[in-house]
Amino acid sequence: MAAGIDLQGEWKNGAVLTATVLMLAGGLLVLVGVFSAARPALAQAQEACPLPAGVTPPAVPRVTAQQVEDGSASLMDFALAVRDQFGQGTTTEPQRTLYVGCLIRQEGSPYRSGSTYLVTLRLDGRVFVHAKAMRLSGRQLNPLIFAEILSALGVEPTVLADLASPDPGVRRRAVAAVQQTLLQEPAAPFDATVPIPDVRPGIPGASGYAAVYVSGKFGTPVVLLAGFDLDMSHLVEEDIDPGDPAITAADVVGRRTLKAFVTQAGEFVLALARQQNGDILKAKNVMRDPEGPWRHGSVYLYILDVQNNIVLFHATQPDLLELYPLVGRARDGRTGELILPRVLAAAKSNPEGNFVEYHYDDPADDSDSADIPKVGYAREFTGSFRRNDGAVFSINFIVGSGFYPSAGALGGELENPGPASSQSGTGALWGWVCHAELVEIEIEPEQGEVTRYVAAYGTERPDTLERCGDVDNGFELVFNWNRLGDGEHTVTALVDGVELGRATVWVTTLGAEVLEGVEGECVAGNFPHSGQTVTLEWQETNQNFVITEVQ
Repeated sequence: MAAGIDLQGEWKNGAVLTATVLMLAGGLLVLVGVFSAARPALAQAQEACPLPAGVTPPAVPRVTAQQVEDGSASLMDFALAVRDQFGQGTTTEPQRTLYVGCLIRQEGSPYRSGSTYLVTLRLDGRVFVHAKAMRLSGRQLNPLIFAEILSALGVEPTVLADLASPDPGVRRRAVAAVQQTLLQEPAAPFDATVPIPDVRPGIPGASGYAAVYVSGKFGTPVVLLAGFDLDMSHLVEEDIDPGDPAITAADVVGRRTLKAFVTQAGEFVLALARQQNGDILKAKNVMRDPEGPWRHGSVYLYILDVQNNIVLFHATQPDLLELYPLVGRARDGRTGELILPRVLAAAKSNPEGNFVEYHYDDPADDSDSADIPKVGYAREFTGSFRRNDGAVFSINFIVGSGFYPSAGALGGELENPGPASSQSGTGALWGWVCHAELVEIEIEPEQGEVTRYVAAYGTERPDTLERCGDVDNGFELVFNWNRLGDGEHTVTALVDGVELGRATVWVTTLGAEVLEGVEGECVAGNFPHSGQTVTLEWQETNQNFVITEVQ
């Protein structure tokens, strides 16, 4: 076995890897083959993984993870039992495959218990699915560990050495030799914890049992690992180009920047797919990186696979959401409604996507609750691309993101109506805010009811220049208070869906929404100063009295 071999480059460039990469490029994460027999899985796992309509539950493997944990079966027995249910002899119905992919990640299912769980690797040594920590999906396994695994599976040392050859022809032949070995579906224990002089050091925790199955969908080998508690120490850091978006996650402060950010993210994923043997798994790495352009604080991305009805990627909650059906698990923190159906509807409502508002926990704020207002944006992307062998594949996915702007951060104020003020007739509600795509006024006409109105935004307010750096920050809404009826009402100003300010007002009417055909005049003495009088005249257009004379 050779030290320091490069197991990545040739896999990407050769035809061997193409089909495996396209499993992701098409959005279908082929975690396993589909089981043939049908017996109910554990109830706990079935509750976490809703069974798609028309799909028969898979069989429980003849050896389970629980048996390994309690000592009644070996790791080898478990790995081989699972491997025997995978492969070319199984059906490839996507919804059933994805359901099984959900099951293998559930603690308490036949496939995961305690320290016994499954990891699948692509042929280039990249983590495909990590049942315990999906945040590691897409990361590259240490080549020294992968070389040990391949060696245990029967790949000759000379072939491993040839993978690092500077000669492209030698590397291609080595790749073909590895594939031929793995197509035989070998299985064996591996142990990289013991150092090999002049080859590699011992790598703590790098041991387990490896078994290979051939994907029934693509006819390519997939490496299945059991008993390997794979963590960050077993992976390598990679220099992956994250692109250079004009609007990064850190720049998202309103609806305009959010829309631009999501659009660029979708184009970035499409660009990866357009590349020869484009590797979408790598996109997970850069989009999950909190130091990169695609994630900052509470602004992050998610990708929904429309073709196969799964959450393909979620930057902050991969274990909770990734690879689960689009029926969704996340709910609005205030209403309890499922969020994903609303996101899907927004994305499909317009070719350029659309906004959606809901309440959801801010992952960057440990002190908040789950009912924090969030403004989201989602857009659908499609593409068709040609593989090296001439075949055409297509992708269809939705990219979404959102932000939790605070009124204080934006800068602004609801100035009128003031708190505890009296209102009547027709008047203006106004204020200012430095940055906004949309300013709305919510008015509660009756207890439990709320009506929302769009305010005009962008009027000149020279007094905001020092705070905002510009002057087009005023907003205003003309409103007939008589529409509310007598009594106490609440007025709330919203900036891009986030509360800017609110006021409770007392409305007094003359008994009609619009009082017509009446005239009236009155005089206020000693106002505004002693000895002065003000004449007030009823004005129907304003539904109020106006000053006509001051003496």
